[in-house]
Amino acid sequence: MKRIKPTILMLVFSIFFMTSCMDSKKENLNKNISYTSLVNRLTDLKSLATLPGKGEKSEMWSSYDRKSKVDSVTGEFIEWSANNDGLRPQFIRKEGNNEVLAEMTGPGAIVRIWSASPKDGKVNIYIDGSDIPIVSEAFIDYFKPSIPAFNFPELVYETNAKGFNNYVPITYQKSCKIVAEPGWGQYFHFNYITFNKEALVESFNPNLNESAKSALTMVNTFFAEEMGKNPSALELETVTKDFNLKTNSKTTAFKLKGKGAIASLKAKIKVINPEKLDEVLRKTILEISWDGEDTPSVWSPIGDFFGSAPGYNNYKTLPMGMTDGWMYSYWYMPYLEGAEITLHNSSSETTAVSLEIGKEELKDDDKNYGRFHAKWHRDLEPIKKERWPDWLLLKTEGKGRFLGASLSLWNPKGGSNSNAGEGHYWWGEGDEKFFIDGENFPSTFGTGTEDYFGYAWCNPSIFEQAFHSQSIDNGNMGYQSVNRWQIIDNIPFQKSFDGYLEKYFANDWPTQYATVVYWYLDADGKDPIKPTPADELFGYEIPYKVFKQPNALEAENLMVIENSGGWLNTDEFVHESMYKTVSGHKILFWTAEKNKKNKLITEFETEKTGKYEVYATIIKQADGGVFKVKINNQNIKNINCKSSDDSKYTERIKLGTVNLVAGKQQIEFNVLKDDKFPQRMWIDYFEFVEL
Repeated sequence: MKRIKPTILMLVFSIFFMTSCMDSKKENLNKNISYTSLVNRLTDLKSLATLPGKGEKSEMWSSYDRKSKVDSVTGEFIEWSANNDGLRPQFIRKEGNNEVLAEMTGPGAIVRIWSASPKDGKVNIYIDGSDIPIVSEAFIDYFKPSIPAFNFPELVYETNAKGFNNYVPITYQKSCKIVAEPGWGQYFHFNYITFNKEALVESFNPNLNESAKSALTMVNTFFAEEMGKNPSALELETVTKDFNLKTNSKTTAFKLKGKGAIASLKAKIKVINPEKLDEVLRKTILEISWDGEDTPSVWSPIGDFFGSAPGYNNYKTLPMGMTDGWMYSYWYMPYLEGAEITLHNSSSETTAVSLEIGKEELKDDDKNYGRFHAKWHRDLEPIKKERWPDWLLLKTEGKGRFLGASLSLWNPKGGSNSNAGEGHYWWGEGDEKFFIDGENFPSTFGTGTEDYFGYAWCNPSIFEQAFHSQSIDNGNMGYQSVNRWQIIDNIPFQKSFDGYLEKYFANDWPTQYATVVYWYLDADGKDPIKPTPADELFGYEIPYKVFKQPNALEAENLMVIENSGGWLNTDEFVHESMYKTVSGHKILFWTAEKNKKNKLITEFETEKTGKYEVYATIIKQADGGVFKVKINNQNIKNINCKSSDDSKYTERIKLGTVNLVAGKQQIEFNVLKDDKFPQRMWIDYFEFVEL
């Protein structure tokens, strides 16, 4: 048994945290909410365990497709699969040329702003009936240090996978209205929380007073320098145990008595055969039961529980992560009458597991704590046909808080799926829909799965921020793993939470989901998610072999040096009808446009000097163009992407012979005819055959 020793920065942060907590308790008694205490909620994992009070809400305005409706009388779902988010009217109403994007009644705070495509048009935030906006900036500048309040890059940022996010709270007492001027951009989320109606909220100052600046600076510094460490505990009593789990064995790792809380849970996994690690992480089950309950509140494969799967994928966020040392969780898990942690190895390998818990005594009022729940599942109850494409994420009854989810995806084909209706473009078209306390229409209605997880434009790049991450990048083909933690924007519920993700692509496509959902629930609440049988945990993915041309230079892998033309995409999926003939299902797509220079220069490397015969496999379509091609400034045969009819097909053409010296090479494309625009080019791959 030992006690965790904090770093100096953690010590300062913890003192600040504890002071804020004491201030918060005083404010709760007086029904006052200071700006500093609200900022503290960005890192306060302990307070999440407190069951919600009267009047607490968390909702979202977004640019979802307004064609989706629910009949208030019959309950009929109308155009429930509509998917033109951000394209059809995406506002409440127009005021002159301006668009009202959101309206809220206070007391409350905006706690998250997201967009995929913010532009230069202004967005104005009016609070408490004032005619003068408290913030008036180009929408793109909401994601830059445009005002002192936004000068915190760990809270205001664009992720490495696109997606603009702003987590700086903006408070209001009576009301808030958000109005966008022409040219503001496309797609938005405004997440906001509402307090008890008697609460008095400190006004937001975009220039920040000293206490607000100090609070935001402390959070920003912790996220930048201490991510992966517990944000809340000054000192925890820790216990570490090692276990050697044989196949199909089950052991009680910890049996805690009395009342207390687990504020840190860490795990290490060792296997004899590294090739079996994915199986072991998925088939070693973590179970946690609170207060002598018969059914565990936590049931998950141990790898998935820590926020990423399949496999071991290093990442760090505030409450969860996987590092070179440990997998960690800092969710606060209180218990009043004991706790039991169990490990079950259902894999084919003997597994060494180390568990470390950090616990503390419960010294304050313990009667209003919820139980921590985390459940893994692949598919829950089937959804009625009229609810398609909803996929059930979590359905629970009682009082509690929804904390977010991790999602592991198997999608080997990538690209589009014409069987998926309006959501055929890619797997992540589906919106989140969260119904609270039996409401008729969801108070959270999103604009896309990747938007919920805080990134954008189908971008598969790895990223990690305090509240979300993407930890696997297979180019939108194969596995992906994402998570989102709702901390300051947690969703309280008094009676029930019904959460869905739209899933347009069917399991047999195959596009298969596995998720862990995290929430707090009162002791009398209903958690219906049951354990998954061991033989359905691993290896369930429907196999699919993607056609790949051997020894090819995939055009989508060319490095772009210059583009003086139009739209360029090096991650373009072809139509599914061409999956058997297009290597890797992806192409390089480029458009030449009127009044532009229309030059595209790309680069690749070759390891061997020699003379090569060059071939290109292109796609021909009716709207294709004709392009001149140079390799290292040597003219070779033109590429003609125009078909003679409306058909779409691949064609392999011989471009000529070139001499290459080992190292970097350039391929240059220029439009041949400039009398008709746009002209489009699609290239699958090149072949360099040594002579």
